[in-house]
Amino acid sequence: MNYRESTVYLESLSPTVQKPCLERIDAFMAECGRQQGCFESIHIGGTNGKGSTVAMLDSIIRAADLKVGRFTGPHLLRWNERFHVDGKPISDERFAELATNLRALSEDFGSRHPHFGPLTWFEFLAAMSFVYFAESKVDIAVFEVGLGGRWDATNVLGSPLASAITNIDLDHTQILGATVEAIAREKAGIAKPGSPMVTGASGPAFEEIRSAAQAVRAPLFHCTLPGTIQAIHPECSAISSRIPSTSELSDLLETRLRLSLAGRHQQANALLALAVLLVSGLKPRLAGKSSGVAAARKVQAVVSDGLQNVYWPGRFQLLENLSLVLDGAHNPAGARALRRSLSEVFPDKRFLFIVGCFQNKDVPAYIDELVQSGDSLIACEASSRREVYSSERLLELVCGKRVESSRAGSVPEALNRALSQRRADEMVVVTGSFATVREVMLDLGWQQVEDGLAATCMNWVATGSARLR
Repeated sequence: MNYRESTVYLESLSPTVQKPCLERIDAFMAECGRQQGCFESIHIGGTNGKGSTVAMLDSIIRAADLKVGRFTGPHLLRWNERFHVDGKPISDERFAELATNLRALSEDFGSRHPHFGPLTWFEFLAAMSFVYFAESKVDIAVFEVGLGGRWDATNVLGSPLASAITNIDLDHTQILGATVEAIAREKAGIAKPGSPMVTGASGPAFEEIRSAAQAVRAPLFHCTLPGTIQAIHPECSAISSRIPSTSELSDLLETRLRLSLAGRHQQANALLALAVLLVSGLKPRLAGKSSGVAAARKVQAVVSDGLQNVYWPGRFQLLENLSLVLDGAHNPAGARALRRSLSEVFPDKRFLFIVGCFQNKDVPAYIDELVQSGDSLIACEASSRREVYSSERLLELVCGKRVESSRAGSVPEALNRALSQRRADEMVVVTGSFATVREVMLDLGWQQVEDGLAATCMNWVATGSARLR
């Protein structure tokens, strides 16, 4: 298969099965030599922010001159975005070669094990990442959980250096459960015996994570802003020695540590990433051959350099020349974080939202968190094989909010109208789904997400919003 044929094949695969399990992907990888055990790994789950945390870890570890693999989702413009080695996406040729080889193996596996069948589409992607990173001889690979945790294909990693659960909120309730407790139990399924875990979750969700970690004797650490990393279980005692003192942690989190990603939620993700680096035992490797005071300075320089250079498109991505923000927030918690970031970063601005959502989301709650009196909104529907929330119903949700609203026949039409008609004091914000963000990127002429790097604001220091404080 060539690249195009490979993506068509992936899109033809079953997205899931009625009864989730890990037995199929585990048995398949066993036959393939368990490449997921050929490198050290870090495993990141959660409701929101897991991709950002993965991107931060990838950037920091690469800044220490280690070879890093990165597996994330969803992709925005091209399937290649899901697989990075040393900060670069997999080539079309390598993608096609891997997909061709794995297709033959998967179909043969399915024919010999009819009770399993061939790999589902996400299992196929996870297997591609395992093989690609193993063959690339990465030092460390950072994996984002696809959905949930317990039954996610990435959960065959075995014993990662550390795992993390960013936060827990209501999303994918039709699959994961209708309460934060139920969702937390599913996501906490990535806990592994003896492998340290960190989390920023709170309340009942945290209690579920605590229980799951304790059940497998996984050392658990809790992160809270502005800079606390607290050991939860007695099993943490040995690993707790890796955590800096309060003063040392403050030094590491001082204003010199600047983020290229804006918003308080990204500060929380950065703290989580730092906690993962500390409890995993990677801190000495970040220092390289330095020792003593020089080692501490080297670690701070590596962390600072890594966080200043994170490029994570479609997540509060500001294109300054257009006064345009792209953010794939698609659930109420994401909308809440987006609204807070907009208010912090642009306190004197009005907001014109371009919103297109999927049908399976809690769109009324999403709109309540995002849109306020005085805003403007253009409702639209992204082109997608998935069922979208109608733009007419979106308009109904802002009735009575003193919001100037209208409907566009397509995402490009919404963008062109917004950019041509917005007021001088308005920021245009594209959100609601990654599909909506994707169409805007395509309308801007991007062929790959890296095309937006030159136009993206990577320096949030002027606003002070991205400082860890």
